[in-house]
Parts: sequence; C-alpha cells; structure tokens
Amino acid sequence: MEQSKQLNFMNGPMVIISASGMADAGRVKHHISNNIENSRNTILFTGYCEPRSLGGRLMSGDKEVSIFGVQHEVHAEIGAIRSMSAHGDYEDMSQWLACQDPAQVKKLFLVHGEYEVQKEFKQRLVKKGFLDVEIPSQHEAIGLG
Repeated sequence: MEQSKQLNFMNGPMVIISASGMADAGRVKHHISNNIENSRNTILFTGYCEPRSLGGRLMSGDKEVSIFGVQHEVHAEIGAIRSMSAHGDYEDMSQWLACQDPAQVKKLFLVHGEYEVQKEFKQRLVKKGFLDVEIPSQHEAIGLG
C-alpha cells in the first residue's frame, strides 16, 4: 500500500496497473483521483463497469465526477478494452453450457450482471432445456444439500 501511495508523488511517464473492478473502491480510486484532471493521462478499463459506478460514469463520457466527495473535471482520456474482462459474457457462457446435458444439470444460478439481462438469459436457458435456473438476490443464502 505504501508503494502504491508513493505513485502520487512521482513525476514523469509511468503505467499504473491496478485491479479496476468498477473503480468504486480500493487504491484504483485514489489513482484515478490523482490523475483524472491531467490531459496527458489515460485511464483504461479492461472490462464491464456497472453504469452507475465511477468506472461506468467515466466510460459513458461524464465530464465531471465526484471522488471521495471532491468534484474532478475529467481531462484524462478514458478508454476501454472490453475483450479483457475476467468474467464470461453471454457468448462464453452459452458456449460452455452447450457442452452440458440439460437433463444432468440440477440447478443453475445466475449471479453476475444486470438483473434485466439475467432474466433474458434465464429465459433462453429454459428454452434450451435447463429447467431450474435461479437468479438469487444479493446476499441470499441458498442451501445446496
């Protein structure tokens, strides 16, 4: 953490690689706060960001964002490389499930992504023969025994 903090005081070209997530928590939020107003900087996201998250707002083109209660003008270039997400997308999941026998799959849980997209995916899975597909609510406990 101390080495990460020292990046705030360095001048000159550098690349900061951080676990971005939605950019709503952790050291990445500090790095963005310290670099977002400099037009010589680029903030590059490598996956999906929920639209209301800091990352999502930056990727949608917001020109001003609040970070730690401080308003920042966005002068850094904002970019995204969607192909590097750590999560499988609809196509990835569909391809993997195509190799499964729906009759042998007892239950599927859809736990990642936006609710409306999950509902559409559930309908498609049911049409393909996966009959027990659940979309649990956040922090819902489900017994598997």
